[in-house]
Amino acid sequence: MRLPPKHQRNVLKIGELAEELGTTPRTIRLYEELGLIAPDRTEGGTRLYARKDLKRMAIALQLGRVGIELDSVQKLAQTRQKCASGKEASAAMQPLLHDLRKRIRGLLEDLQELDSDLERADMLIRQCVNCQNRPNRQDCPECPVNKNVDLTNIGRLVWDPSCP
Repeated sequence: MRLPPKHQRNVLKIGELAEELGTTPRTIRLYEELGLIAPDRTEGGTRLYARKDLKRMAIALQLGRVGIELDSVQKLAQTRQKCASGKEASAAMQPLLHDLRKRIRGLLEDLQELDSDLERADMLIRQCVNCQNRPNRQDCPECPVNKNVDLTNIGRLVWDPSCP
């Protein structure tokens, strides 16, 4: 049996899901192996993903992009369904969600710190916009970046590695 065109159905094949999510079919199969999604299959074995699978994959991928490990994502996705009652599920999920929020807040703090540092580095390096000297301590001894490199950690990374 042949499936109708994509716009005429409410399920997606693996390549279509991958395209929608900006990922690969292999990643989707991995998430399926981990039990994060469970597609239906046609008689011929073609995986068919519902909108709920799209939403589950989207958040799982987003968590992965920000550095949350797959085992943590897997635990989030599977803990509640293993519980016998809402009370048990609530007790099991609360620490997981609390830990995730703590990690996300830590990531946000790191990202805000990096953003501020990048802004300082950008302001510092803009001072070189019209400089004709080679960008090192020897060829540009009066360089404003060299004099203020300690104002930014990114500056330390991109500036002359021999700079004290």
